[in-house]
Amino acid sequence: MEIPTTLAGHYQIVSHLGGGGFGQTFLARDLHLPGNSLCVVKQLKPQINDSDTLEIAKRLFDQEAETLYKLGDRHDQIPRLLAHFEQASEFYLVQELIEGVALEDELAGGKRLSEAEVIELLRDVLQVLTFVHQQNVIHRDIKPSNLIRRDRDRKFVLIDFGAVKKVNVQTGNSLQTSSFTVAVGSPGYMPSEQISGQPHFSSDIYALGMLCFQVLTGLSPNFLPRDAPSGEYTWNLCSHAAKELGEVTISAGLANILDHMVRYDFRQRYENAMIALQVLERFLDRQDVSNSTNASTIIKAISTEARGLGDQSLESPDGQVSIDSPFYVSFNYEQRCYEELNKAGSLIRIKSPQKMGKSSLMIRVLAYAEQHGYRTVTLNLDQANQKFFTDLDKYMQWFCASVGRPLGVKVKIDEYWDDIFGANDNSTDYFEKYLLQGSSQPLVLALDNFDRIFKYPDIEVDFCGLLRGWYESSRIKPIWGKLRLVIVHSQESYAQKDINQSPFNVGLPIELSEFNLAQVQTLVAEHGLTWTEAEVAQLMGLIGGHPYLVRSALYRIASGDLSLTEFLRSAPTEAGIYSSHLLGLLRTLEEHPDLAKAMQTVVSADAPVRLRSDGAFKLDSMGLVVRVENDVQPRCSLYRQYFRDRLVTN
Repeated sequence: MEIPTTLAGHYQIVSHLGGGGFGQTFLARDLHLPGNSLCVVKQLKPQINDSDTLEIAKRLFDQEAETLYKLGDRHDQIPRLLAHFEQASEFYLVQELIEGVALEDELAGGKRLSEAEVIELLRDVLQVLTFVHQQNVIHRDIKPSNLIRRDRDRKFVLIDFGAVKKVNVQTGNSLQTSSFTVAVGSPGYMPSEQISGQPHFSSDIYALGMLCFQVLTGLSPNFLPRDAPSGEYTWNLCSHAAKELGEVTISAGLANILDHMVRYDFRQRYENAMIALQVLERFLDRQDVSNSTNASTIIKAISTEARGLGDQSLESPDGQVSIDSPFYVSFNYEQRCYEELNKAGSLIRIKSPQKMGKSSLMIRVLAYAEQHGYRTVTLNLDQANQKFFTDLDKYMQWFCASVGRPLGVKVKIDEYWDDIFGANDNSTDYFEKYLLQGSSQPLVLALDNFDRIFKYPDIEVDFCGLLRGWYESSRIKPIWGKLRLVIVHSQESYAQKDINQSPFNVGLPIELSEFNLAQVQTLVAEHGLTWTEAEVAQLMGLIGGHPYLVRSALYRIASGDLSLTEFLRSAPTEAGIYSSHLLGLLRTLEEHPDLAKAMQTVVSADAPVRLRSDGAFKLDSMGLVVRVENDVQPRCSLYRQYFRDRLVTN
């Protein structure tokens, strides 16, 4: 059916502007306004014949239109929605006309943008997207044709918000469902999660990153190369592919930002536009980025002041990485933990060797819990007085009282402790009738440095059995669903136990890994270092991606304490920056001759070696080795060099 020449009695069609999977767009005149001002009419045509489904589509269309009304009325770089209506079972949006040129047209003829122009584009669009994401809206279709550079002020206006989302369709008596989708995105700009119908805020970040790659290289997203092993897009690969069109160079800082924006896994990108904008602003702090700003000024800003760095801004690598730190490297662990925490009675186990970032992840999980109104308590077992580990009753009384104190409740051990019953029964009674019963809010209990329990087998057996019992109780007693447990540990008890009495084979296991190449490159840039790929490879060739070792090296080098060359020479010795760390590991090995002998075997071999299972388990728990199938090898060259020299066979 052709569109009528006049819609809703007063929108007169002037010309056809374009079309796509969602329908068509027209230029129209509003006959009800003085001067018959021009506007844009979008016709949305879902291919649906079922009346019930049409009603659902109409309801969703109305809801989306209400959102668009709010967006356009509150932000100058989003077109105002003037009207929305249904006519002949088709949906129409009427929006203000933006006088300007689409970015797609600016790029016609193979034109490419300079680094300065891309930074201007990135900053402009991220500011708009920050507002959009704050309204809990995902644009889902960022591409050159949906960005118009407005004539009057040269700002980019973001257009074409999808109006009808996915609707499940059930036809007749069939139990099978199908779906239709209108304007969900454009190939090349859509990340995998959006293609599968589950977009996130970071899906918009991905699309914008791909757009930036396009305008810099002159290559459309479908022609940009991926890294074969990882499936990732990187600036290095994309710029190399564009060399036939002319040399393309940008600063390392911008390259790292763009690489982070287009990560394959949505959880490894900037979570939303506000975070991406904050990162960009750190690079451009107090810099006036405009068309008159030349590329050399931008590069200088990125490499020095605009990084927001300086000796006073570098962050010590010791201890937890603070919540707002730019030096925290996000994996996909956070989102998985957040999702698990929302489940009644959940249990999360965060495991890695020392100094791999367990506590830094833990505090983010707790911050998420607090933001959602949960009560939170953290107990660091390493800080507990030794006397509490001499007797199970003393330990459990300390445990119950220590959980209650941060919650602001009085210690009532005497009221809930009865010598007739065991410590576990008394503890269960204390939690169930006092700590959990007293509030409707879930309680998130994080137990840091849980490994200390393993030194006390009598306490370990009962305490681990207690935690496992509470986890199981949440399946049958709603009150235990309020308790969410987070166990942070470096190892598990090697001794055989009844698996039904252990909390280490239930819940969500999170085992932290080392940084990959892209993450180390990002940290290098965050520290204000402009290293080549070869220099990054030299660093990782010695210490791998171990979080503490990497951050310690970058901190000391960025502070000017030593150069990369000096670091590489001295690091495997006791005169280097890892002296205390290496001596601590050596001391532990010397206190356990069997472990020292096992480690000496590992570092003396040029290939992975087979050890007794207990030795491999303990060295792995210490972070000294990594497993290669059933064998082990040194975690990094640093350990191989140092311990090969210090572990001398008698």
